[in-house]
Amino acid sequence: MAISLRQRLSAYVIMGILLLFILIPLVAGALTAFKPQIIWVSSPPVWVFQPTLENFEFVFIQRQNLLHLRNSLIIASGSVAIALILGVPAAYALARFRFRGSKGLLQWLISLRMIPPIVVALPFYVLFQTFDLRGTHFGLILAYLTFLIPLVIWMMRGYFVEIPSAMEESAMVEGYSRLQALRKVVLPVVTPGIIATALLNFIFAWNEYFLALILGGRDTSTLPVAAATYVGRARVEWGNLFAVNLIIMLPVIILTIILRRQLVKGLALGLVE
Repeated sequence: MAISLRQRLSAYVIMGILLLFILIPLVAGALTAFKPQIIWVSSPPVWVFQPTLENFEFVFIQRQNLLHLRNSLIIASGSVAIALILGVPAAYALARFRFRGSKGLLQWLISLRMIPPIVVALPFYVLFQTFDLRGTHFGLILAYLTFLIPLVIWMMRGYFVEIPSAMEESAMVEGYSRLQALRKVVLPVVTPGIIATALLNFIFAWNEYFLALILGGRDTSTLPVAAATYVGRARVEWGNLFAVNLIIMLPVIILTIILRRQLVKGLALGLVE
């Protein structure tokens, strides 16, 4: 059924309105990050002003957010790397081998991803205190793995299912072992899927707040935890808060732009059964 010009224009108008609702708060927040303190909460809002970097200087120099940025990079990158190392082979095994309880295992894995962090916060806190893991990078990485690995397995299994098993069988006929067939034949095909999975998991780990707040410490505090310190009972430091938020958003935006082609290919490659 052909779409008329009127219907197409209506769709564009609706999408434009929705886009404005999304962009206006983001643009307003980004502008506030460059506003002088005196006009943070001016009424009516000031849209034309002399930009300043004093908010960024404050959050980096006086609040030492370079340490928080380093912590976020270490914890998010480390947890995603380990999740891929452990999750990709598990996803391949679940995609290629059928065994009793495999479907139930998949459902259990995705249910782990759906558990609210507050449910596991107290048991984690007790365990981390017992084994002296609270306030360490390694401890937070372990905590993040509990919700990253299930997502890696669930997503990557969908990609592996879409790859014909005949590819590995042909390679194995030529003398490859199954591990060699996986490494040299299958993984190059699903590389866009791995990149898409890694980026999505990095976003989750990078933005995680609750577990980092409960299980972290002064030396392992991440950027989302640091951002909350600018919201007080009597006053909100809007310029500093939006400066930190802009810093939090930038790595994800940059990675998405750099990997956009692989991301589109990866999202289109696999379909979950």
